[in-house]
Amino acid sequence: MSETGGGNLALKVQLVHSEEGVESVEVSVADTGPGIPKEFQEHIFHPFYTTKRDGTGLGLPLSQRIITAHQGNIQYSSFPGGTIFYVRLPTTKTERRMYECHDPDRR
Repeated sequence: MSETGGGNLALKVQLVHSEEGVESVEVSVADTGPGIPKEFQEHIFHPFYTTKRDGTGLGLPLSQRIITAHQGNIQYSSFPGGTIFYVRLPTTKTERRMYECHDPDRR
């Protein structure tokens, strides 16, 4: 989202399966900002790269490092009118049971 605020954020959490059958929890975070310009996209995961006046350029690189340390991945899709980040982390059967127990649609 822009530095000045506005726009909307949406968060979605779901169980997904890769083509190899690996189960993961996917968290997607979408905003309705201007999107990430193409000329910036190859740099957003590089440490200290920022377009924000008061930014440090560490948020996405640190997030990526933490996610990959847990055998997950982070990807994004950006377009005029928004960006969606997708974080996938592998699950275990125990984590799956916890997720199902907290699913408000499963009563």
